Amino acid sequence: MPSRSLSESVFDPWPDEPEETNPESRWGNPERDLPRIPTPSVEEKDVDPEILETFWRSVVLANVALFGLSLGPMLVYFRGWWLWGGAAVALGAVAGLRVYQHYRAFDRRYNGDDEDGDDPERNA
Repeated sequence: MPSRSLSESVFDPWPDEPEETNPESRWGNPERDLPRIPTPSVEEKDVDPEILETFWRSVVLANVALFGLSLGPMLVYFRGWWLWGGAAVALGAVAGLRVYQHYRAFDRRYNGDDEDGDDPERNA
């Protein structure tokens, strides 16, 4: 067994640890081998303004819903702030309900309101 100095044995907590492997040798260089993502062929200005507005309104409301529904319980549990936590949950629930209403209105407007249930795809 080779003799080791005191400083080597004190400052080397894992003397039997294997050498670190190079991840680039296994998976390649991520900066060079990134996948190429094609750009969309439709410009934002070519989309119907009503569809675009409905989409962005739904995105913002969904973010508000997610924020409120996740922050509210944390405020109640960790801080004991029932009023603020309850208000955040209520705001998130209302925002989530509005996203659902926007979606249903958009679906009825663009796909027609087939309320008699004759469509077999809808009943599946």
